[in-house]
Amino acid sequence: MEHAEKENVTQGHPFSQEERENNNVIRLKNMRMQLEWVKRQLEYATFATKYRLKLNMKRGEIYEFDWGVNVNAEFSNRHYGVVLKDSDEFNPLVIVCPLKSDKYGAHPKSDVELGFIPQIRTTHQTLAVINQIRSLDKMRLYATMIINEPNYQDQVLRLSDAQMEKIIKAVKMMYVDNLSLETLNDAINE
Repeated sequence: MEHAEKENVTQGHPFSQEERENNNVIRLKNMRMQLEWVKRQLEYATFATKYRLKLNMKRGEIYEFDWGVNVNAEFSNRHYGVVLKDSDEFNPLVIVCPLKSDKYGAHPKSDVELGFIPQIRTTHQTLAVINQIRSLDKMRLYATMIINEPNYQDQVLRLSDAQMEKIIKAVKMMYVDNLSLETLNDAINE
């Protein structure tokens, strides 16, 4: 390639000093989160060598879970989740659908609108994120819920039958019927 042609080739632009500093701050925050997650994993491993959890968890119950530190758009850290299938005291795992507030809006193809849940400390409606359903070890359960309203600190929260039916219908449509929905909530409410 001639010298003149090389000059015309578009190249990536180097980061500015401010962008480099912002990237370093983000990297340090991510490293800190990863180290905190490793610490929690060690605590879980230590707990598991000494104790055996015996928890009965019922479909529709809402708990606060440690979702870990995951990649990109995967759920991470401390969030509510709703139990999708009963899990007796001898089963260490529970199948959970994560819940989030509607603070930034619902994703039309994966978030099911559940309405306002008064026991949860938020001014926003609650969404079930059905494309992130997964099994969690019961050790990930937080014993003290920090985002419950104070009057409900020691109570197990539950979704109504109608709210659970919305989630189950959405799961069936997405995973069993393999439907590609433009707007999941419209289809559920039909």
